[in-house]
Amino acid sequence: MDATGALGLLRKSVGETVSGKAAVSVAYSGGLDSSVLAAVAKEYTRVHCYTCVVRGSFDARNARSRAESESLDLTVIELTTEDIPGIALEASTVLGTSNPTQLAYTVPVLVALKGSKEQLMLAGHGADELFGGYAKYVAAHDPEQMMADDLDKMLREGEAIANAAIALGKRAAFPFVSREMIEYMKSLPVDRKVSASGRKILLREVARMLDLQSHDIPKKAAQYSSGVLKEMRKLARSEGVSLSDWTSHLSDNRERSS
Repeated sequence: MDATGALGLLRKSVGETVSGKAAVSVAYSGGLDSSVLAAVAKEYTRVHCYTCVVRGSFDARNARSRAESESLDLTVIELTTEDIPGIALEASTVLGTSNPTQLAYTVPVLVALKGSKEQLMLAGHGADELFGGYAKYVAAHDPEQMMADDLDKMLREGEAIANAAIALGKRAAFPFVSREMIEYMKSLPVDRKVSASGRKILLREVARMLDLQSHDIPKKAAQYSSGVLKEMRKLARSEGVSLSDWTSHLSDNRERSS
């Protein structure tokens, strides 16, 4: 069974990653990827989850209840409007880009990294690219090639985040993208990942095997669910500029200060 194989490889990756650690943190939203990751990590060590949110966002409303249902310890870190420019600038520095979407989905994991007490943080990066999480894959002419291209981009971003963690005296790890998992997922037919009837088909089966309520949660990207992208847009409007211009100005400030 494909799901059994995927779960076995994830367990192997997580087990090797957390070996010797009395406790680890997980960048958590209550969505499918982070719920699966936290559940597997709990099989090996003590887990503390961190969620970064803007007040009133989807994750602010739902992460606590999801964590409670999964018996997870959770710290919610709330960002104010005033916090956004500074942490978006940090994300821009880490990634070396002014792309608003990339900055917005990187902010939550950077905030979680900075706020975590544990030395090692696990994050669910790569699950969308491997298991078919994005809506664009459904209509793509060649979804497997698109997923492979997106995975390459994610791996570059992951390396940048890992380097940022090192600068903080910590470590960031992405257990979904072990070499064995990548090879295994590439060997499976695309309709085990994404089809007209759904996305992340195989990962949802893994979540059901773990008895997680998150198995049927619709995909909601971190930049939206955290509320970060919405706040960035509000700040851009308040300054009378487009969002891309606002983030470009952040990058300009980065270059002037470097």
